[in-house]
Amino acid sequence: MNITSTQNSLIKETAALREHKARQETGLTLIDGQRELERALQTGVALARVFYCPKLIGGSLNFKFLKSEGTECIEVAEHVFAKLAYGQRAEGVIGVARVPPRKLSELKLSANPLIVVIESIEKPGNLGAILRTCDGAGVDALLIGDARTDLYNPNVIRASIGTVFTVAAAADTNENIRAFLKTKGVKTIGTFPNAKDVYTKADLKGPLAIVLGTEDEGLSPFWQRHCDKKVHIPMAGQADSLNVSVTAAILVYEALRQRA
Repeated sequence: MNITSTQNSLIKETAALREHKARQETGLTLIDGQRELERALQTGVALARVFYCPKLIGGSLNFKFLKSEGTECIEVAEHVFAKLAYGQRAEGVIGVARVPPRKLSELKLSANPLIVVIESIEKPGNLGAILRTCDGAGVDALLIGDARTDLYNPNVIRASIGTVFTVAAAADTNENIRAFLKTKGVKTIGTFPNAKDVYTKADLKGPLAIVLGTEDEGLSPFWQRHCDKKVHIPMAGQADSLNVSVTAAILVYEALRQRA
């Protein structure tokens, strides 16, 4: 099959997955890029179909990494591919996948877990960057409290370079996340500009959840009340906080340093 019209019904249905409502209704999402598709397949994500554009690929697409049972590969024209694609890194291949369900109760933690909790995160780029940090550091889980963007937003998948599929992640309410952590014996540490202690002075070696809020609002009153420990990252300039993904990386790797 070679689709050359953006008015094709299958293209319209697929393009609709760029919106949260369609993803929520269908349980499907878009995976844009070869590395992202490879990582999805490696973790058992089921692909419904794949769209590819020979001109963008350069005429030499290797389909070995797409060989999963039931996957349909559909050729599309360049302008049709543009209707489906995200961002500037057009690699000429996009998959449609069923979103794997993620629940708190299904997460398996190590004996000495390191967890990252993100509250009310809205920007897909920040969530994607945090997922890359979690993947690189080998954290046990990423928990998203009161999320403002869905975990399988195609922009999150792209920003994470597919690590959204390699990191154990789940979204739930702040209350449920706190209850889950308490039942697992995990202490929480939050970052606050006015906290007394510098993060390097805190003990990050035991079962721990690093709790982070948004740059503009910080952590909500809920986590201000319930964090077991509060720390700050020294700021020498006019700003009182860093990008949330940078803060996550600093604290996660400090925890790794202490645990080494």
